[in-house]
Amino acid sequence: MRIMVRFKEEMVSNPITSEVILEHGVPLNILWAKVESTGGELLLEIPDEKANEIVNSFRLRGVEVLTGRLIDVSEELCVKCGACYSLCPIDAIELRDGDVIFNEDLCIGCGLCVDACPTKAIKLLKV
Repeated sequence: MRIMVRFKEEMVSNPITSEVILEHGVPLNILWAKVESTGGELLLEIPDEKANEIVNSFRLRGVEVLTGRLIDVSEELCVKCGACYSLCPIDAIELRDGDVIFNEDLCIGCGLCVDACPTKAIKLLKV
């Protein structure tokens, strides 16, 4: 299972991810990360059988955790321009035979595609 965890500024200096790994004794695969002094985000791949425990551990520490479907794409508004494609940090968007294909299982909810869309066809969902 993939989850996105978002840390606030005051949490960045704490070893929260390490604490969760040690607490549950499972490796967490970091697929994408952006951490700055003002906050951070990690896309993690976690074992399905431990997902609820790990998500709860992060949330108990005050970390925002996003799971599930993160975007909604309006086929009526999408003009298949591809503006979203080049900005996706984890290749969740493909260009194939003139179509723009969104892989919602890979999506991390970063919102870069939302900001890039000239027709506002992409909406970020609150999870």
